[in-house]
Amino acid sequence: MGRGGVSLTRKTVVVAGCFAAAIIAMVFSPGIGLQTITLHDLLSDEQARFIFTTLRLPRMVTAFFAGGCLAVCGLIYQAIFRNPLADPFTLGISSGASLGAALCILGGISGTVAGMSFITAGAFAGALAAMAVIYVFALSNESDSATILLAGVVVTTVCSGAIMFIHVIGGVHKSYQILRWLMGAVDGVAAQNAVMMIVPLLALLTVAVLFMPQLDLLSTGDTLAHSRGINIRNAKLLFISITTVMIATTVSVCGPIGFIGIIAPHACRMMLPGTRHRLLALCSFLTGGTFLIITDTIARSVAPPSEIPVGIITSLCGGPFFLIVLYRLKRRLLL
Repeated sequence: MGRGGVSLTRKTVVVAGCFAAAIIAMVFSPGIGLQTITLHDLLSDEQARFIFTTLRLPRMVTAFFAGGCLAVCGLIYQAIFRNPLADPFTLGISSGASLGAALCILGGISGTVAGMSFITAGAFAGALAAMAVIYVFALSNESDSATILLAGVVVTTVCSGAIMFIHVIGGVHKSYQILRWLMGAVDGVAAQNAVMMIVPLLALLTVAVLFMPQLDLLSTGDTLAHSRGINIRNAKLLFISITTVMIATTVSVCGPIGFIGIIAPHACRMMLPGTRHRLLALCSFLTGGTFLIITDTIARSVAPPSEIPVGIITSLCGGPFFLIVLYRLKRRLLL
């Protein structure tokens, strides 16, 4: 039996199932959409090959890594804040990125910088600015998890107010552009942008996985973690720094895609209760990536000839799941 009563056989089956689901989604997803692409089409139709290799594959890879990283960030936040409802956007990083993108759209800034569009660069800068505000509180010796969470709420509220103001003064066309960006999507991501997103995400994920044993202790409470030799403040700052850059990188390319950071970690905890965070991170990454691939496939197929932003699909799926999590928490408190 594993930790928390989960057998090794069950762990093996769950991990194998997560890998299998991810592989199946990757194989079949690029062929599904407004135009169905078969193996015969790839071999005989040049236009189908162009759509598959230039549009569908980068989109699928972007969805997998974006969903996986958002899931891991949600897992980390739920552990360090000991709040099962924490998600990747708890600290306001997404709101900062949204404000940065909105300002670029309002200013009519076009073109590229360092290989990415100005809107993407503006979103990344906005996320880093939000992170700087959070760090003012996180670096304080008197700060605790509640203070950092409240700072995130304030950043989110201020950024949301600024975005609404931009909506009012921006005009119909720019307001629609901003709204479209805020819905979140992985369409239109070129292979170059996908690589620019994936490389830093892989590096940050590797660092996060190396320090996952500290996360096991942090999730049990500051007192126990401190008694085991963990520097609470430095450990939390490390995880917040890693996740912030991961979220900033993902949101700047894909926009804010909600609920993945709640759905994937909780689904994995239901399948593997009491499991250590290193294994949970692997399963959450695979589950989050697979979930976003599937929802993006639905988004581009359900209402032809138009495409629905994937953020709408994840919200429709995530809302009921969020209520299920709340119900389970309520039952647990009452027992």
